[in-house]
Amino acid sequence: MKLHKNDKERAENIMQAFQMANDSLAESRSLDEMIDAYDKVVKFCSSSAECKKDRSVKRNTLLFWAYQNIAKAYEQKKLPSAAYMYLEKAVLTSTSDKQRANVLEKMIELIGKEDITVKERCEKILKTTELLANIYEKLGEQKDWERVLNLAARTAEILQKTGN
Repeated sequence: MKLHKNDKERAENIMQAFQMANDSLAESRSLDEMIDAYDKVVKFCSSSAECKKDRSVKRNTLLFWAYQNIAKAYEQKKLPSAAYMYLEKAVLTSTSDKQRANVLEKMIELIGKEDITVKERCEKILKTTELLANIYEKLGEQKDWERVLNLAARTAEILQKTGN
């Protein structure tokens, strides 16, 4: 990873931490370096009392991007459970229903790639489709709402067939 002159300095706010992560990755193609760089943004916020209590759109957007970038790297490394975990965090920092819906859709994709039992897969899909259905209903996205409800119904049938 290329060292940026600010790497020796400590970020004073989350914006600086995020910029330092971006700068450090300017010439890198390593997924591990990407995870490490954006994890520093997350750690900065979790170790800063000011950042932890801040609920601004700017703070949430930067954390959202950091979580998304980490998830993307884990997905490219073929580690869907790790990617899923970071997308769960991204949902919590998303700043709009549309953003939340996009992340939840990606989470459903990842559930299909995880090495988990059918029961666990079904339960995760049902939890996620419930959230998605509520968002699509609120947004008036009729086709997406119906699609998600159909997925939930089919998933519930599969779960029932597994005896759970």
